[in-house]
Amino acid sequence: MGKKFERKFMHSTRRKLVDMVQTGEYQKDAKLGWTVAEKQRKVGDIWEDEFHKYEKKEGYILKTSKNSDAFQEIRDFVKKQSECSNSECKTVKLSVIDKKLVKRTGLCTTCLLEKEHEIRTAGLWSEYENYKIWTRMIVDGKLRLEQIKQAHDELKQTYEYINEDGSTEKWTMPQSVDDVKAEMMTLIENGTKEIEEIEEKRIKAFNKLKEQNYEHYI
Repeated sequence: MGKKFERKFMHSTRRKLVDMVQTGEYQKDAKLGWTVAEKQRKVGDIWEDEFHKYEKKEGYILKTSKNSDAFQEIRDFVKKQSECSNSECKTVKLSVIDKKLVKRTGLCTTCLLEKEHEIRTAGLWSEYENYKIWTRMIVDGKLRLEQIKQAHDELKQTYEYINEDGSTEKWTMPQSVDDVKAEMMTLIENGTKEIEEIEEKRIKAFNKLKEQNYEHYI
């Protein structure tokens, strides 16, 4: 006598097919294997997976990319660079010159002229102009000092280069590396003092503008 067939040892999928053949019915909604219980979320809950971020809203779930915040910051920055910052700006369409001014000053040509006219009338043009000049000098000066500091730290007595043909070539400074570093440190120290002096003058110009409530114009 052959071995008795036991349906319980069949794979669940095949057992469903056998039931369909024998009964003519197929349980479409039947669950196979195991299921993971879905976590109950409440309004306001935020969670994320590898690529997306989710937020439970009233009646639905908001799905966004994980990078959506960074992309929005970029879009806002680009938009800011192409729009006049004056909330009362009446310029309908910005020209090429307007857009260049907006990137540099935040204002279109018309708004910038109106602002500068007010400053001239208030007798603060010198402080306003000097503040802008000194600001550029400070930024450029600090950038230059950082370049000298980096060159100072990386300075060597002898440098070795590899030519296109694979051969090597050495170059040695005629001066002592210590002497050159000392000269560079003098430049750094003098440059730092000059920048500090300019910063003090810029603060005085700013305070004069602030006394008459024109600090928001710079």
